[in-house]
Amino acid sequence: MNDKDDLSVWNDFIKKEFKVENKDVSLSNSELNDDNRSQIFKKKKKLPLPGLLTKRTIKKLATRKIKTNATLDLHGLNIEKARVAFLSFLDTCWKYKYSYVLIITGKGKGIIKNALIGWLKEDEIFPLIVGYSNAHRLQGGEGAFVLHLRKR
Repeated sequence: MNDKDDLSVWNDFIKKEFKVENKDVSLSNSELNDDNRSQIFKKKKKLPLPGLLTKRTIKKLATRKIKTNATLDLHGLNIEKARVAFLSFLDTCWKYKYSYVLIITGKGKGIIKNALIGWLKEDEIFPLIVGYSNAHRLQGGEGAFVLHLRKR
């Protein structure tokens, strides 16, 4: 398969409804409706951009007093594939009302890390996020981010 075939298969996969482990929330069809989500985005356009998490919150996450609900590893992906994976992951986490998620970008040259910071400020994404920060060194340090997702 070439890259275009891979991308089309991936896009087909993320458009379909798929199960996430440890889901403990039942969702109605109205909550999963794309029109409902777009209305929520329109209402939240006036929200501020995501800020940085406090050191206290990061320490609680590292010591597991606050648990991260899900983790996404973007190692080995190019920017396009990483963006598709990130958007799909964020959408799934938002559907299941997760609070804190861990995104592993890796240290490397910082290409995906810098791209992720830019993605967090985009109009369709920032209404979902309260804050973000580099993860604690026990969770990956500067090679990972912790996102605090907004409640619906």
